[in-house]
Amino acid sequence: MKKSFFAIIFLIIINNVSSSQDVLKISTLNQIDSLKSSYNGNVILVNFWASWCKPCVEEFPDLLKIKKDLGDKGLRVIFISLDFPEEIDTRLIPFLKANNVDFTTLFCSFKKSEELMDYFDKEWDGAIPATFIFDKNGALRSKVIGSRNYDFYSNEISKYLD
Repeated sequence: MKKSFFAIIFLIIINNVSSSQDVLKISTLNQIDSLKSSYNGNVILVNFWASWCKPCVEEFPDLLKIKKDLGDKGLRVIFISLDFPEEIDTRLIPFLKANNVDFTTLFCSFKKSEELMDYFDKEWDGAIPATFIFDKNGALRSKVIGSRNYDFYSNEISKYLD
């Protein structure tokens, strides 16, 4: 009886999170591989950030502008939030709505964050913001730890769009 009750509660919580158009939980590398594969032939910018991270919040508008300006030229942007699970509804989703994010943001729910960090770069220590830029063939071409501005990202991404 207890197991059934907790299973129902878990399903309700998961349904509420994943039914939001703003946030989708990811917990396996296969999910990231599938998403990257769906963007095959495009330059992909993957940004790890959190709404509690001041440098992340400061660079966020520039990343949204980059997505808007270069999206039709073959850029795809994937935001992966490292916010705390209990703050998805109270902090993360309101932040996304306030910034008019009209595409899915991923929420990292890996049990071992090292697995995710090693997937992107074995030398990455987990500092955020962290941005990884992949070329049209899916090869990692640029790793940026710390915040940057619009011009930096525009110049960096343009190398791989042509």
